[in-house]
Amino acid sequence: MPLGKSANQKPRRRRRPPGLLGVLPMTSMIDVVFLLLIFFMVTASFSADEDELSSALGAEGAGAPTTLQPQIVRVRDLEGRTIFEIGSHRLQSTASLANILRALPKDQGVVFRVSDAVPIADVAAAMQAAYDAGYTKRSYVASSDP
Repeated sequence: MPLGKSANQKPRRRRRPPGLLGVLPMTSMIDVVFLLLIFFMVTASFSADEDELSSALGAEGAGAPTTLQPQIVRVRDLEGRTIFEIGSHRLQSTASLANILRALPKDQGVVFRVSDAVPIADVAAAMQAAYDAGYTKRSYVASSDP
């Protein structure tokens, strides 16, 4: 037994300098970050090419309307009755609205611009008519016009 130490005394641990306690190997961490970056770049799905996108271009002549916007249906209250306006058509029933919507392109969807005075049940019926006509994209926009 060395001099000056008793049998019950435990050996002292050496203290590390404070700067060495939190050191991480940065080389391997950088490798992991680059591997994750490559993984996400390879597995990401990018938007479709323009030549794969459908358009609502008319097939007959150059004078056909070329619009890539969704169909817009205005839902208004006119003297206590709900009126559906699409283009120049003014419709009073959801059945006639569904018939008009069936003839239009469905890729871009339909937007309902609804005035404040229209009951929500009429808006729901109009959205159901669009669903029945084959539209999968339907949107509701509150409008303050009369």
